Amino acid sequence: MKRNRDFEFFDHLKELRRKFVYSLIFFIILLIVSFCFAPQIVHFIRSTSSSMSIDLNIFNVTDSLYLYLRLSTLSAMIFSMPFFLWQLWLFVKPGLEKKEIKFVRRYLPVVIFLFFVGTAFAYFVIIPYYVMFSTKLAEANGLETIIGAREYIDFIVKTVWPFGLAFELPMLIYILSAIGIVNYRLLTAVRGYAYIVLMIVSAFLTPPDPVSMGIMLIPLSILFESSVWIARKNEKKRLSIS
Repeated sequence: MKRNRDFEFFDHLKELRRKFVYSLIFFIILLIVSFCFAPQIVHFIRSTSSSMSIDLNIFNVTDSLYLYLRLSTLSAMIFSMPFFLWQLWLFVKPGLEKKEIKFVRRYLPVVIFLFFVGTAFAYFVIIPYYVMFSTKLAEANGLETIIGAREYIDFIVKTVWPFGLAFELPMLIYILSAIGIVNYRLLTAVRGYAYIVLMIVSAFLTPPDPVSMGIMLIPLSILFESSVWIARKNEKKRLSIS
């Protein structure tokens, strides 16, 4: 019996490794394609940043190549996420019941959609608002804002990717609560720890000052509280049915 369990464990481990290799290959292919389209990506960022009345500047000889590599990596990470979730779904699918498979299959596209909504929200709402706030704050103190292209791209990467993941939180909690993995009591019990984590994430995503941290913490807190509310509604619905 123990030997059979060991065989099953190694079979699962091999399957997980296979899914990881597939995801890695897909990511590398997207990375190469993204690098080929890096000039168009840079042009898109310049055209959208011009609406905020800021100019991007290069301060080092190596920054241009760095921008290409950084933007290519970000693009590959964003567009490989649906494939990664699909591979993850194929891995966990054999361990689920038919009802759970049907439920997850119905809402998995929504999870992917929310990821792209989160990245778009970060790029078109959070980043412009933060840049305008920071620029006006500098002007109020008689300072001129000169933004380095490298630093600006780093800020985009640090903001867009986590927000894409954060926007998946409500739907993921909905799925996990529906199949009984998490519940409302668990989420309320860890709420204090969750806010500590959100504060750490906000501090990591923004420059080290309370105002910047607060700007980032507000939408993350709303997403978490939405997840708690969803879990509570799901639990009430499940109890009423039973």
